Amino acid sequence: MATEESIHTILIVDDVPENVELLKYLLQQEGFKTYTAYSAEEARLVLLNTAIDTLLLDVNMPVQDGFSFCRELRTMDQFKLLPILFITSIEREVGFQEAMKNGGDDFINKPFNKRELVAKIRSVIRLKDLQDELYTQKSKYEKELQTARRVQDQLIPEKSFIWNGIKAQTLFHPYLQIGGDFVDTWIEEKKLHIVIADCSGHGPSAALIGAMFKMQLFNLVTSMGLHARVEHLRKNMELVLPEDYAITFCYAILDSDLKLSYINGGHPAPIVYIDGETKFLKGMSPMIMGINFTANDEVQTVQLKNGSMFFMYTDGASEAMNSKSEYITEEGMKEIFHKSVKSGDDILLSVQNQILEFCGTSTPSDDMAMVCIQL
Repeated sequence: MATEESIHTILIVDDVPENVELLKYLLQQEGFKTYTAYSAEEARLVLLNTAIDTLLLDVNMPVQDGFSFCRELRTMDQFKLLPILFITSIEREVGFQEAMKNGGDDFINKPFNKRELVAKIRSVIRLKDLQDELYTQKSKYEKELQTARRVQDQLIPEKSFIWNGIKAQTLFHPYLQIGGDFVDTWIEEKKLHIVIADCSGHGPSAALIGAMFKMQLFNLVTSMGLHARVEHLRKNMELVLPEDYAITFCYAILDSDLKLSYINGGHPAPIVYIDGETKFLKGMSPMIMGINFTANDEVQTVQLKNGSMFFMYTDGASEAMNSKSEYITEEGMKEIFHKSVKSGDDILLSVQNQILEFCGTSTPSDDMAMVCIQL
């Protein structure tokens, strides 16, 4: 029966045939599969065409020495984590320093001790096996995230449509492949419904809570008013929401007379542009938490008019940070929105571009969702 080590491959690189044959014999006795090369050029060909677990590399070779070859390999993505052990006659302390400086993982003195040689090879192979396992798991996880992102794109599609001359547009940009933000707008009973929500946390768990939030929206009865809708959402989400999670949200309904009614549950204040002025909309109700308590969900109203604009976003936008550790803040989002309105460009695209410009080389660290209603 094959031993664990027998599945591992070693490439021996030395310009002295006798050294190569000795190493080959000793390692085969230990159950390793060996490949040989007598120069950096030959070793390069083997590495590019064969899966190698460890490289035993002589230092003093003609044309290209071992240190130079190791530095070259470390510039190539497929060999950045390849275990490389130098075989050198350099004094131990100096040899170790040179091995580390040139990208090696360890070194073995000539003449070498067989036990030390085999022990060091097995040690670096154990580490490589762990790295390979982590890489495999990471690849599987990323593939699953990509699949989940496609599902989430179907669940929370970005929208852009015209209703009664009113333009409704959404933007959804997860920090990871998937995220816990939610945004949607739709027509129901001759009214425009606008919902935005933000679940604490990132990734799959937050995304699943976002999916449950949308399922509850689907379960709403057409005849329900805004207060009853929010009460239904709150009651049913609190039943399934873990205690260490919370959801901020804002649910707004715009009727045909341009009257906007909304309930803001702990979410960043909505912004409205009206009569040339950009301002926050007042009113705050409790967020949704995994604790069942009686909440006072107060309905706010504002009368809009043609030329008005209504804007909401998740805090991934207002909490975006630049290289100086400065946040955009809610006041900053109001200024960005105002500039976007005045620019005459696509508003959500303009807002997003200004956020990224503010962040500069820093990457936004939270999900972002936005919705804009242009009357």
